[in-house]
Parts: sequence; structure tokens; C-alpha cells
Amino acid sequence: MTNLRMAVVGVGSLGQHHASKLANFEDVDLVAVVDPGAAAGQAVAERLDTQWLPDTSGLPDNLDGVVIATPTIYHVDAAQQFLNSGVATFVEKPLAATVADAEHLQTLASATGTLLQVGHIERFNPAFGVVEQHCQSPLYIKCERVSPYSFRSTDIGVVHDLMIHDIDLVLSLTGSLPESVEAFGAVGIGPHEDMVVARLKMPGGTIVDLTASRMCPAAARTLQAWTPTGCINANLHTRTVEHWKATGQFADNPALVHSIAASTPDPRTLKDNVFGSWIQAETTEADACDAMELELRDFIRAIRTGSAPKVTGVDAVQAMTVADQVLQAVRLWSYQTGSMATQRRQAG
Repeated sequence: MTNLRMAVVGVGSLGQHHASKLANFEDVDLVAVVDPGAAAGQAVAERLDTQWLPDTSGLPDNLDGVVIATPTIYHVDAAQQFLNSGVATFVEKPLAATVADAEHLQTLASATGTLLQVGHIERFNPAFGVVEQHCQSPLYIKCERVSPYSFRSTDIGVVHDLMIHDIDLVLSLTGSLPESVEAFGAVGIGPHEDMVVARLKMPGGTIVDLTASRMCPAAARTLQAWTPTGCINANLHTRTVEHWKATGQFADNPALVHSIAASTPDPRTLKDNVFGSWIQAETTEADACDAMELELRDFIRAIRTGSAPKVTGVDAVQAMTVADQVLQAVRLWSYQTGSMATQRRQAG
């Protein structure tokens, strides 16, 4: 099998990890890393035994694939040249800084017949895979994604930096775009929103609550979903998933508990029967495999087979569209001024 010739454009906090993993794949030749910063670019290239280029003009014409991991504002310029040339292109999330630019890249990929994959890495989180198994017809979904201020991705706000991960997961679980969006946000140390809560109402009746913040002292990534058969609680960081569901007669007749309580002298003694006897609690420790490696392997599979990747350009445009709706709905509270700004924020 011939090795794929690949390059990484942008070797900052994420790009250097993409480059390291590609360099370690036996079926990939990392022909170059591209970054305008000479010190960072040369250091990564030397460590991975490849060449550093200050811009894309020096890349060979026979590339099989490229990973774009530049700051978001440069995604459209970096990606469109490869899509125009028919080079399979992986773009880190969000696909672009604006919905219009994201749609442009997807339209270009479709017109040229070029593979476009987007780095919504949580789709490859094995814990989310467990959620998918138990989450048919969700009635309610709650996602929380918080972290300390990382001083990366400062060219975008928390909606495009963090919340868009959960927007993508919700769209994947529900298979639809929201019919209404409500949101509130706050600016902590600016200039973009640093905390946002949003409620999405889906056409099928599913209610979705999303919280994203980069003003939290401890990081957390959780997803809770209620379905007709039970509740799923997933810690996407530790990859622990709990699934609760009623068992036995309670699955078909939940009101049975009232009859049991009425016939028990002290109903408080029944509480130990709830979990274990009446409600089955199942805990799954999902696989510890590397999600970034999985998504890059999916990219390589799509290049070799011509099949669609798990996260397509269409998926990314839909996530961008909902992120834009959240931003449009946000009313910002400023910690600097202590006042509410009523203006509508445009995506990007």
C-alpha cells in the first residue's frame, strides 16, 4: 500500500499534535509542516523529521491530504486553495469564522468533488459512542463544557471555541436543526463572549440546554440525555457513562411505586430499593483510545476509499448555522462595565 503524502498547515496548540500523529502513522508520509512562525515551525519539523515551510507556496503538487489547523480567521483562505486543487482537506473546527465562509468552503468541496472533513473531535470520543447506543428519540439533552481561560483561540468567542462541540453532538443525536433558540452570555476579559447559556427547541419536541464557559476554575465536559426509556449521564472527559432505566414491572407501570408505598408502614424505608431493584443503573467505562488519532484515521480511510467521513462539511455548516443563531440571540452582560448590552452579536 502506497503511503499518503500529507502536510499540516498551522502547528500551534492543536496543529502540532495533528502533525505528531500523522508522522507516527506507518501509512503516511508527513512531507511538510507550514507555519509563518519560523521558531515554532522549525522546532516541530525538526522533531518530526520533516521540512518546515513559511507558507503553502512551497508544498509539492502531489499531496494526498492536508490538515488545516490555523487560527479560525485564516481557515477559508488556507482551505480553499487545496479544495480548488482537489486535495483532500481536513479543517479544524469551527469550519470558518462565519456561516457564509463555511458555506463557501462546503460549496467549493461539492463543486470540485473534493473530500472535506471537519475536526469536531467529540464525535470520535468513545463515551459519545456509548451515548448514541442508548439515546434514540431523546426528549431532553443538557450539555456543559467549561474550562479555565486557556489563552488559545482568542480570535473567537466561547460559542465557536467550546459550545460548537456540543451543538454538533446535539445535531447528530436529534438529526434536525432547532426551530427556536434563546441565549444569554457574558464577557469576562473580552473582547468576545466568555460564557453563554442557550436553549434550543427542536422540531420533534426535544429541549436542549447548553452551557459553555472559559471562566471556570476547573474543566468539565458532560452530557445528560433523557429518553423514553431512561437517563444517560456521560462524563466526556473521564469517559464514564451511566445509564439509568426502570426495570421489571416499573418499566411498564411507573405508578406501581405509589401502591407499594401505600402498603408500606414507613415508605421512607423503600428508598434503598430505588436504585438496584427498581431502577437499573449501568456504568460503562468507554475505551481510552485517542480521539484525535481516530478522527485522523477516519480522514485517511475517506481518502483511500472515497467514502464520506464521519463529520462532513455539511455537518460543520449546520453546526455553524446554529452557533450563529445562538450568537444572534445572546444578550451580553459585561463584567467590565456592569451593564447589559442589548445588541445582537454577529458570528465571527
